[in-house]
Amino acid sequence: MTPKTYSLQHTLPRLPVPSLKESCAIYLHSLKPLLTPEELVQTEKNVSDFLASDLSHSLQQRLIDIDKTSPNNWLEDNFWLRKAYLEWREPLMVNSNWYMLGQDDVNHPQDLLVNNGVRPSGQFTHYQVHRAAHMIHRGLEYKEKLEAEAIPVDMIKGQAQCMWQHSRIFGINRVPLHHCDTLIKEDLSTCRHIVVLVRDQIYKLPVYEKQNNDQWRRLSAEEIEQQLLTIVSHVLQLQQRQYPIGVLTAWDRDNWAIARNHLLALDPQNQATAHIIESSLFAVALDDNSNGADTGSWSKTAFCGHQGLGNGHNRWYDKSLTFVFESNGKCFLTGEHSPCDALLPSYAWDYMLYEPCPLPFNTNIIQPSNEQKGVEHLTWRTDAFITSCLEEAQASADATAAFSDSCTCYFDTFGTDWIKKVGKVSPDAFLQMVLQLAYYRLHNKVVPTYETGSTRKYLHGRTDTIRTCSVESKAFVEGWCNNELNSQAKYDLLVKATVAHRKYTQIASEGRACDRHLMVLRLLNSDHQIRSPVTGKIENAPMHAMFQDPIFQKSQTWTLSTSGLQAGIRLMGTGFGAGPVDGYGVNYMAAPTLVKFGIECKNVPETVTAQKFSDTIRQTLLDMKDVCEQINNPLGKQQQQAKI
Repeated sequence: MTPKTYSLQHTLPRLPVPSLKESCAIYLHSLKPLLTPEELVQTEKNVSDFLASDLSHSLQQRLIDIDKTSPNNWLEDNFWLRKAYLEWREPLMVNSNWYMLGQDDVNHPQDLLVNNGVRPSGQFTHYQVHRAAHMIHRGLEYKEKLEAEAIPVDMIKGQAQCMWQHSRIFGINRVPLHHCDTLIKEDLSTCRHIVVLVRDQIYKLPVYEKQNNDQWRRLSAEEIEQQLLTIVSHVLQLQQRQYPIGVLTAWDRDNWAIARNHLLALDPQNQATAHIIESSLFAVALDDNSNGADTGSWSKTAFCGHQGLGNGHNRWYDKSLTFVFESNGKCFLTGEHSPCDALLPSYAWDYMLYEPCPLPFNTNIIQPSNEQKGVEHLTWRTDAFITSCLEEAQASADATAAFSDSCTCYFDTFGTDWIKKVGKVSPDAFLQMVLQLAYYRLHNKVVPTYETGSTRKYLHGRTDTIRTCSVESKAFVEGWCNNELNSQAKYDLLVKATVAHRKYTQIASEGRACDRHLMVLRLLNSDHQIRSPVTGKIENAPMHAMFQDPIFQKSQTWTLSTSGLQAGIRLMGTGFGAGPVDGYGVNYMAAPTLVKFGIECKNVPETVTAQKFSDTIRQTLLDMKDVCEQINNPLGKQQQQAKI
C-alpha cells in the first residue's frame, strides 16, 4: 500500500546543527579559488581566531539551544524564511518570483502560432479560454489529491523526503508589511474560489458548488469554461474599469506595504476585495495579448507581465501561484518563492499539462454576449494618494523590466542519458561545469557560484548552498582554455571537478554545508550579549573579524546563481532573476535527451546579454561532448565523422 502524502513525516530526522569546526573548514577551503595567497593567509588567521574564541562556542551553544526549542527545524522555524525572503525589500517581479513555461498542447491550433505566436492586442480566443478551463480543472484535481494525501511520498534511495512544502502550494499569499512581510495561508478544505485577472480587472470565480447534502462539488471543466467566457464578455463590455491595483504588487515591498495599508484603511470594500484575492486558491491571468513565442519574448512576458498593457500588469505577484494563458493558447506558471521551493509547484504544473485539452474547440475571437449572470467583479475605492502610488509603481516596474534581460536555451543534442553513458560523470555536476566554463570563457575569471542543494531528507528541510566554484573547478576551466592540453588531460580535469562537486553536494544534502550555519552565527553575533571584562556590565559583543572580513560577504555574493529542477518533459523552460547586478540567474532542467536553461541577467556593462550567455552555454556543451567522445567513445566519434 502506497504511504499517504504526509504519513512518513514523523519518521524524518531533524536538520542537524553542523559542526563549528567542519563549517569553518569547508568555508575556508571554498575560498581558495577566489583569493590571492596573501588574502588567504589573513582569512585563515580570522577563521582560526574565531574557532579558538569563546564567542564562537557561545554562539554555537545558542544555536543548539534554539534547535532544542524549535518545533521542526532550527533554520526554517527561526531564520531562513525571514532572512532569505520576507525581509527582502526589492520588487518580487523578476527579482524573486520564478516562472515555468508550459508545452503546447498536442492538439494546439497551429493558426494561433503563426507569426512567432504574436497576435493583435485586445483579443481573447475561445481556445485560450478552453485550455485555461481544462487546466484549472486539472489544478483543482491535484489540490484534492493533496487534501486526500494521495500524492506519493518522494523517495530518494529508499529514504522519504519531507512533503511539508506540498501543503504550501495552494491558498497562500505573501502580504507586504513594514520591514518584513508575512504569509497568510487558507485552510484548503474551506477555500473554494480562485481569482481571474483580465485586463487588470479582477474577478472572483467560485470553483466549488454546495450540494443539497451539504457536500461541495467541483465545477466541471465545461462549467469553468462558461464562467470564464462570461467574465471575458463582462470585461469586453465594461464601461468603467477599476484601477490596475495589481501593478502595486510589482513595486518594492516597503512602498507596496504603505500603499496597501492606505488602501485597506480607506474603505471596508477594499478590505473585502483584498481578502478575496489573498484567500483564493490561486490566480489565473487571461492575457488579450501574445508577446511572441521566441524564448526572449516569452520569458519577458513570464517575468514582467502583460506586455500589451504594460510591465507589471494583469498580475498579482504576491500570490503563490498564477497560471497565465495568452491569446495564442500558450501558457506558463509564475510563483512567489517564499512559501516553498519551485520544485514542488512544478509537480502540480506537470500534472496540469499532462492531459491534453479535450476536443472539440475553436480558435475564434471571443465576442461579447449578453450573458453575464453571476459575475463577481472586484472593486476598489481609490484616492489621489493611490493614483500617485500607481504612477510610481508603474515607473518602477518599467525600470525593473528595462534592467532585465532573459531567454531560454533549449538544447536537444544530448541529455542526461548521454552524460552518464559517454561522459561517465554525474549529470548535475557535468552541467555545473558547463556553466563554470561558459562563464570563464566570457569573463576570464571564476566567481562565487550558488547551486541549490536540497535538504528535504530532514523535517521541514528546504535548501542549503552547494558552492560550485572550487579548486578543482578552477583548474578545470583554466585547463580547458589551455590549447596546449590534450583531450585526455582536459577530460581528467573534468572528472576531478565533478567528483569534488559531488562531494560538496552530498555534504549539503546532509545539512552540513557552511553557508546557512555561518549566516545564523553571524546573525546571533549581531545581538550577542556578554559581561564586560572591565566593568562587569552586560554589553553587546563586537562583531568578530571573520564576519567583517570583506571576503565573507564577497564569497556569498553569487555572481552565478544556479538551480536544477526536475526533468520537466512538459515544461519548456524555467527561470529566476540574477542576484547581484553583475551576475546571472540560471535555472535548468535536465532530461534524458535534452536540457533547458533559463537565463536572466541585467543590462549592465559587466554582463553579456542573456542570449550571448545562452549561445556560449550551447557551444560549451558541444565542445565538452566532443572531448568526452574522443576519450570514452572514440569509435562512435569516428563513425559520426565518416557520415559527415
